[in-house]
Amino acid sequence: MQDHVFQERNEKMKHEYFTLTEEHIVLLSNACVSWNDCEFGAPEINPKRPYGNSDVLDDIADILNIEQKTCPHCGENLDELDEQNLNKLHKETEIALQIILDTKSFIPGKYVKRDNGEKWKPVIDAK
Repeated sequence: MQDHVFQERNEKMKHEYFTLTEEHIVLLSNACVSWNDCEFGAPEINPKRPYGNSDVLDDIADILNIEQKTCPHCGENLDELDEQNLNKLHKETEIALQIILDTKSFIPGKYVKRDNGEKWKPVIDAK
């Protein structure tokens, strides 16, 4: 799995780049969204069961149709790298959601955000 987050620095400002993938979009479309009445209230993705069950990594693998390698005797996941990649993809949904909200679209691709408070933009529109 490639790294979807990278930064570029120049003398005037920092640019943050992110590659929004179909996987990010599919995960977010399967998120369990509800209303949290705390303070004024706000929509939230369930932090304990973001995709419906408490076994988040298995949910991600199921949603993305990823077959995990398991021990035939105990059923334990054998590939720690798979777990790390799935967890990383899950954590990247924070930026993915911000891009979707900023751009009002669900288009995979490379996006950029300048460190001057601008919203995320597709790289082709960022000039």
